[in-house]
Amino acid sequence: MAMTRRELIQFMDELVELASEENKQRAIYIKEKFISNFRIIREYEREGKTEIAELPPYYIAAMPDLIQEEIKAKVIAALTECGECTPENVERAMCSKIYDLSDLIDIKEYVRRMEEEQQRKAEQKRGKSR
Repeated sequence: MAMTRRELIQFMDELVELASEENKQRAIYIKEKFISNFRIIREYEREGKTEIAELPPYYIAAMPDLIQEEIKAKVIAALTECGECTPENVERAMCSKIYDLSDLIDIKEYVRRMEEEQQRKAEQKRGKSR
């Protein structure tokens, strides 16, 4: 079974918590290095879309509620416009990766927000560990 990047990060965070105080700094360093190289090592979840293939796959369900609501509103509008707005189609869209919606809505803003959020969290963790 393959892990998403988010699941991998959560797993690695749990492993870091198990490390002793003497080894916690080293565990954090190893975790961050592994995660930053994860895409290169695994070339995970590439879907052949050249303009966004280098970006990590963000599941909509894992995004903050406000972003999910924005996306849902845009998805409903786009599906309504093309005459395919059914509860099933909306639900399917909301359970997918953001990249699956690139034909339906402009996703770049949401990807940028998620990357900024990840970077902010990583910097906070680094700050706490020092």
